[in-house]
Amino acid sequence: MSETKVILHWLNHSRANRVLWLLELLDVNYEVKVYKRNSKFRAPKELEAIHPLGKSPVIEVIKPGKQPEVIAETGCIIEYLINNFDHSEKLVPSTDKGKAEVNYYLHYTEGTLQAVLTSFMVLYSARNFAPFGIGALVGAVTSQVNKAYFGTEVIKNLNYLENIAKGHDGGYFVDGKLTGADVILSFPIAELVMGNQRDGLFEKSPQELFPYLNKWSKLVLADPAYKRAIETIDEKSKL
Repeated sequence: MSETKVILHWLNHSRANRVLWLLELLDVNYEVKVYKRNSKFRAPKELEAIHPLGKSPVIEVIKPGKQPEVIAETGCIIEYLINNFDHSEKLVPSTDKGKAEVNYYLHYTEGTLQAVLTSFMVLYSARNFAPFGIGALVGAVTSQVNKAYFGTEVIKNLNYLENIAKGHDGGYFVDGKLTGADVILSFPIAELVMGNQRDGLFEKSPQELFPYLNKWSKLVLADPAYKRAIETIDEKSKL
């Protein structure tokens, strides 16, 4: 009998790496289709043929004899994949409290943390997209907005997560085991914050400011399935 297959529509500089990591963790039969942003840093129109919003990540679930299911939004994708492919429950907490915590992080990461991080980065980059001659003015205005609100909110959220990470000595976020919480947090923390120095946001390096999040990030990035995912997409991106 044919096996269910998952197609991941992966876009560079997007939130899709963690979905690829999860597919590797769960040993899912999958295929990756690679898309690249255009000169204006926008996703190509081809993605709109998969989902009307043209965003990534998005997956198609191909089941024998059935119409493909299209699933968008990272939190929804992570929840679906764990519910349908984690047959041994290796990523599922053993307690109801732990399950509720994972559910919280799936919503918090995209609904709160990613929102302020993205807003900060968009405003920080605004001067680069301003019409000729007014880049400095745009930069002055947006930097004040970031200073007054988005930058403050980013730091507030990172301090919040740092205190949680400190409570488990930089280990996994829920029940001392790898769960969907770690998967969804991997992009904003391990890739964005720890992977890039955001000028104008940190007075020191994020590794110094948030040592327990840094320790957790190293744990995540060292996961063999994560390494396989990155190797896979590095190879696919060259084609």
